[in-house]
Amino acid sequence: MKKHLPLLGIILFIMGLLWAGVFIQQDREQQLEAQAMYEKERHLTVYSDLPAAANRDLATAFYEETGLRVRMVTLTEDALQRLLQHPAPGQQPDAVIASEGTLRTGRLQGAFLPYLSDMTDTVVPERKDDAGAWTGLWYNPLVFVVNRDYYGMGGSNINTWGDLLTDSTMVISFPDLAATDIAGDFLCEYVEQHGTERSALYFRSLQERIGSYTKTMTPIMHRVAGGEAQVGVVDAVTAEQYRFDGAPVYVIFPQDGTSAWLTGAAVTRWCSDEDLAGTFIDWLLSDKAAAVLRKNRLYFHYANSTLPARQDSKQQNLVIFKGTKHYNDSERKSMQDWWLRAVRFGREG
Repeated sequence: MKKHLPLLGIILFIMGLLWAGVFIQQDREQQLEAQAMYEKERHLTVYSDLPAAANRDLATAFYEETGLRVRMVTLTEDALQRLLQHPAPGQQPDAVIASEGTLRTGRLQGAFLPYLSDMTDTVVPERKDDAGAWTGLWYNPLVFVVNRDYYGMGGSNINTWGDLLTDSTMVISFPDLAATDIAGDFLCEYVEQHGTERSALYFRSLQERIGSYTKTMTPIMHRVAGGEAQVGVVDAVTAEQYRFDGAPVYVIFPQDGTSAWLTGAAVTRWCSDEDLAGTFIDWLLSDKAAAVLRKNRLYFHYANSTLPARQDSKQQNLVIFKGTKHYNDSERKSMQDWWLRAVRFGREG
């Protein structure tokens, strides 16, 4: 009997290891199940002023890559601003995707929490908040579009805002600078660059060549593509949409600078999962998010300086006005009223 004791001990030891392994495996499975349940329950509510289809596709792509859920709520810019200022119970977002103006206003109202990361470090200081309250993601500049036939008859020489005055026979289609915020921002930034008097002289001279002002950008593309106007001024996203659809136009970036409408993101003070919100913002700065936007025909320029920069039809890089300040809604409206009086309807000398 004694000679079998060592063997029995070995058997019991092995059985003990096996039972321990079972318990360890069960414990590991329980931990994984608990983690999976936790991840399943984790989600963000994000308010966004992007188109609904783009919001849906961004949320889907983020989930497919990370397994983390985002509920995107599509709102107009005005509605988003109101909800940030006076959120009703149960309607507080964890994060927002919004215009620079909305983000700046939200910061002043104390609506955001700071977020900084290696990814937000890829954004140049001019396109994010100094303290990390919000980060720029993408921007949409104003650019020139030149009719293909006119491009071959001298239109290729157009590179600056001043070049729009060189051909007295040129017909230009131009946005109504008092009609939209993106056009109003251009007006404010142009006046900041050149001063009120020089700007008034420029816009009055330009008006002599403007065949039509438009409330939106689409009619400009129709007129330039159809030859009704030789040159147009539009936002880059609209210009690229038409160019990729085969419109007979060239897209030119003003080489003396232009304005750009910035879209960014922020974590709100109501956020229930700051780590997840930060992960989502980092992902929005990635090439994966950029691909989703391109799929949705949103041909933005990227705030992430490590992503490829877009170039125009001449392979020129974009130049943004230097040293521009931000204009709030009231200041922009005041400048637009000045343009209406001094230029559009010529009521001021």
